Amino acid sequence: LDAARQESLMTPRSVTGGIVSRRRSLLAAQAEGFILELTPNAGDTVKKGEMIARLDDEIALLEHKLSEADLRAARGVVAEREASLARLRRDLARTKQLADQGSATPSSLDSAETAVRTTEALLAQAEAAVLAEESRVALSKRRIDDMTIVAPFDGRVVRKETEVGEWVSAGDPVVEIVSLTELEARIDVPEHLVGYLSQDLGSIPMTIPGLGKNADTTARVISVIPQGDPLSRMFPVRLSVEIDLAPGGDGVGLRPGMSVTAFVPTGSVEPVLTIHKDAVLRDDAGLFVYMAVPNSDPGNPAVTGQAVPARITRLFASGDRVAIRPGQVQPGSWLLVEGNERVFPTQPLLVQNPPANSPFAPRGAGGAPVNPSEGTN
Repeated sequence: LDAARQESLMTPRSVTGGIVSRRRSLLAAQAEGFILELTPNAGDTVKKGEMIARLDDEIALLEHKLSEADLRAARGVVAEREASLARLRRDLARTKQLADQGSATPSSLDSAETAVRTTEALLAQAEAAVLAEESRVALSKRRIDDMTIVAPFDGRVVRKETEVGEWVSAGDPVVEIVSLTELEARIDVPEHLVGYLSQDLGSIPMTIPGLGKNADTTARVISVIPQGDPLSRMFPVRLSVEIDLAPGGDGVGLRPGMSVTAFVPTGSVEPVLTIHKDAVLRDDAGLFVYMAVPNSDPGNPAVTGQAVPARITRLFASGDRVAIRPGQVQPGSWLLVEGNERVFPTQPLLVQNPPANSPFAPRGAGGAPVNPSEGTN
């Protein structure tokens, strides 16, 4: 058992928002063509580098082969010019030797030098042509690569924008994927409460109804976006959700688009009624707790009771306790916090290890409480 108690806490204000993914990508085609393959469907999980779609690349492959052939031809011209230049340089050397011996005319020497310079220029032109053809080969290969669209990160497909057999142009969307491991919450906070939010604040309570029993969690303030709505005077705030998104963690069911309710501090401290979070149960009608109501039998040393259900209205969470609106549950009410999942209304109770200050503590023959260490469970 655990008692409901009155506490002085800073009363927060609830603000709404939603879960968003930090990484969302609308994958587009980088080239035009017919879609031959489109692997994933909406809802499918994809890994980084996995093929999403493949366009008809037959023409791109033919162009790539053509550019490779042009490159080989250009390299052949370079080899030819290099051989011609080597021969002309040998001829020039012999002509200079004959000119030194007086056996060659100056015009012969000028002709040999001109032939060498002309061939050097032709070789430079051929080498430039090789560079141009290498660029065309790289471009044609890049175009072939652009015919295959791959996932840029791990995520899940949320929407398909086209289908197999359709024609897409460069820039047309194909699929939209979102990351499910890089999630955060976005809430809109009134301007008079923004001053209470900062990275030094730590964590604030938050509820994500879509997580069911793991709905109550905490969130850390990442930043306040410094651009508010001029009409509503609301400022967007980014929150890091402090739950485990790994397989088997309490946040596995978290998805972009889920609603959240965060509790923003207001600076006002007020008395509120709090109960232990483990006392809260949920059914189709909402939240409720089981109160342990003792039987009035002063002569019975083993105090018994019965479980009485009580509906509650949850306000906000604070550590391991939950603030509720006063109603059937009042300060001092004893609530079931262990074993309450198996209890039914009006079920008889025999409390084990009851708190010493509870009406279920062991009593002597006259009805007075005894030392708990001397009692029985």
